Amino acid sequence: ENNLRYNANIGSKDFYWGSGTNKIYDNTTNIYDSHFKNIIDCFIFKQDYISVLKMKIIFNFYNEIIKGYSIHEHIRPLLGRMLKKFNIIEKVITVTDSQSHYKEQTNLIIISLKDINLEMKKILPLIICKNLYDEKKDFADREKSLHIIIDEAHNILSSSSERESETWKDYRLETFEEIIKEGRKFGTFLTIASQRPYDISTTIISQLHNYFIHRLINNNDIQAIEKTVAYLDKLAFQSIPILPVGSCFVAGLATDIPVKVDIKLLPEKERPISETIDLEEAWKM
Repeated sequence: ENNLRYNANIGSKDFYWGSGTNKIYDNTTNIYDSHFKNIIDCFIFKQDYISVLKMKIIFNFYNEIIKGYSIHEHIRPLLGRMLKKFNIIEKVITVTDSQSHYKEQTNLIIISLKDINLEMKKILPLIICKNLYDEKKDFADREKSLHIIIDEAHNILSSSSERESETWKDYRLETFEEIIKEGRKFGTFLTIASQRPYDISTTIISQLHNYFIHRLINNNDIQAIEKTVAYLDKLAFQSIPILPVGSCFVAGLATDIPVKVDIKLLPEKERPISETIDLEEAWKM
């Protein structure tokens, strides 16, 4: 697709194959059968779903130009951005014909996004959760429930992002807002964990039924919780910045009144490696 050029002169729909202004063949003469047919028939295209989708979009791109529905200069930049997206997607997604793991006898699936960039951290969860939720709605199995748990949710449910268009951001947030508002009817429940509630959509936070509120220091995060959580009194909110490790407030429909809970630390050998590095100890000579 990089070497196909279009002559945009008025009244002309001439195409030529070449690089830059070096025209080799054009569509004004009957040269397909004699020059191209045997070559094109021997082409081997990738048969995976992503490559097929990419080729269909490229073919439709040129079909739109040939029929005069679109202008090459207007759409070409969009096609370039799309191909870059496909290059990213191909690195992290493999489409197969086999059944998904969640349809097998598996109660828990963990998907790690630690090795992908921030852009894909917003796209992949949307694709996965949207697909799971739609299938749960279609089957409507009342005897089984689907629980979606999102850690570091501010990376996925952020209400502000400069890496995506406003339309795509709205679609991403509306998808998760629908899950959290309507999912219970279909046995789908959303649990989120975040250190930055201020960055998460207020609609999502306000629709949560139960809250485990750990220590927060940033004033914006505390205010975000205060605006959306109606279960805590003023004294409890004032205590949030000084909560010790392992302590949190539990509030919501599960408790009649907010409760402060102290959770015992795991044995040291079983704890996740998430503590702040002791710089004084590390810098000792």
